[in-house]
Amino acid sequence: MVVPREGATESRLRSQRERLLAATVEVVAERGYEATRVKDLLQVSGVSRNAFYKIFSNKDECFLAAVDQLVQVAGPAVLDVYGKAPGTWEQRMMAMLEALGAMVAAYPAPARVAWTEAYAAGDEAVRRVDRIDTRTERIVRGALAESPERAGLPPEVVRALIGGLRKIIHTRLREGRERDLPGEMPQIFDWMLSYRTPPQRLRRPRRPPPGLVPPARPAEGARDRILAAVAELVAEKGYQSMAITEIASRAAVSLTTFYDLFAGKEDAFLATMEFGMRRSMEAVAPVYTRARDWPHAVAGGLHAFFALFSVDTALGRLGGVGTYESGLGAMESLDAAIVNAQALLAKGFELHPDTPTVAAEGIGTSIYALMSRQIRRRGAEHLYELAPTAAFIALAPFVGSEEAAVAANAEPV
Repeated sequence: MVVPREGATESRLRSQRERLLAATVEVVAERGYEATRVKDLLQVSGVSRNAFYKIFSNKDECFLAAVDQLVQVAGPAVLDVYGKAPGTWEQRMMAMLEALGAMVAAYPAPARVAWTEAYAAGDEAVRRVDRIDTRTERIVRGALAESPERAGLPPEVVRALIGGLRKIIHTRLREGRERDLPGEMPQIFDWMLSYRTPPQRLRRPRRPPPGLVPPARPAEGARDRILAAVAELVAEKGYQSMAITEIASRAAVSLTTFYDLFAGKEDAFLATMEFGMRRSMEAVAPVYTRARDWPHAVAGGLHAFFALFSVDTALGRLGGVGTYESGLGAMESLDAAIVNAQALLAKGFELHPDTPTVAAEGIGTSIYALMSRQIRRRGAEHLYELAPTAAFIALAPFVGSEEAAVAANAEPV
């Protein structure tokens, strides 16, 4: 019997590790993070269960290693383009966006893992993917510093635009339209360039004014109690860790009653999302309707939206973070909600027809990214601080930074 040298053992373990990481990308991209099991990774990689557990403690650890590898490879491949490309800062920024679109179109499986499934894996995976956003933000802010009209653009706005771009990519991947991205990047870039530094600082109000948030109606019956329980449990422990038995216990209903009303956990979650969307429209519509003009209508509506979820923090976290954790159905509902909210911008396109058409999607995804990041970093109770920033993001491509800042900073009526 030949005893393998230590170097050969290390080489074999390294090979097995690489095969497992490749299998993780392949399987998770196809099946989703939640549905992927260790046995699936073993089957695709050809690695034994015993060898797997010598390398990784569990599926989560293997997935995080795959995400790290993707970030290490994809980050420099895209972001280093800005420093190497010739021309003005605009030309270099465009070259970087073109490289990003081309990479996602050419390698959809790794992109899906990094931009979609990482969110389903929890906060640690998201933090690792966020490293790309952090470096992107540094590059973009450095580029904007070369533009007198954009130097000093609020960092929250820059982060939201980058987050909005990432959400656009996520949507294209979910819909299988990643090949559209290279052709869409020039218009996306035009939309991003429509933001200029506002002449006045955007406010950060600590709490909503009295009366802005309509009072919540009391729970009426088992269904309402289940929806409230789902929102609370997702806020406390996340969708993946929430059990149906916990929902029933929190709602004070039997399992029989739960299954009479919902097909399962995902069905109850989607119903809770729908309830949150209805609540948001109940808050936004009156403020939007009574405003004196369209810019103040949009700004006031967004103040009401952010106020609602800073008060009802469980619904805020469910919509701002929980959707990414809960599967395809929730993401489709979220994207539908973003599309529906774009109706509030229709008047802006009538008044300002030169606005890039992609602005509607970009604004919706950027505001969602702003909301989601604030919930992850500071908690939903601090959402209202960013209401003026959200209003500025919505209005600036239409009316310009000066008028957008005035409307964004105004107290809603």
